[in-house]
Amino acid sequence: MVTESEIKKVLKERKVLYGYKQAKKALKGKKVESIITASDKFNREFKDCMKFEGSPKQLGIICGKPFGISVLTVLKE
Repeated sequence: MVTESEIKKVLKERKVLYGYKQAKKALKGKKVESIITASDKFNREFKDCMKFEGSPKQLGIICGKPFGISVLTVLKE
């Protein structure tokens, strides 16, 4: 489980992508360090993902976005 403070730290230090489609594209290019999901429906598709216990709307607020985010992709440096 990923906490709000861990997500904020990642946002400051790493490059991230928002959304399911961006995560799928990044996985094809093997540029992904980790994936954080806020929706149970994506847990099966992204097998090694980390779970955020809040809603997609809450994840969007943490990320400073005016919309919900179901999948947050952390890219390799």
